Amino acid sequence: MSKNDTALRDLVAAGATFLEVIAYISQRCHHELSPLEFLKVFQEELGISFIESRAMLEHFDPQMQPIADPGLINERGRTLLRRCGSTDG
Repeated sequence: MSKNDTALRDLVAAGATFLEVIAYISQRCHHELSPLEFLKVFQEELGISFIESRAMLEHFDPQMQPIADPGLINERGRTLLRRCGSTDG
């Protein structure tokens, strides 16, 4: 497991919100976070399949900026994050 994998899993396990996780992934990218990159990170680093995480993309524009209420995004994202061991993401 790489340093990035561990740091992201630790963030999720610490109870980070979905938007905090997205912000973390965006900050460590050397380019703008894309929907494909989001799906890749969730699959490779958190063990969440494309199919499971793809539904969250409806809450973001193509540049991964939120287009829905942040509370709604975090609530729906909590379920997804729990799949990789979060207790209350």
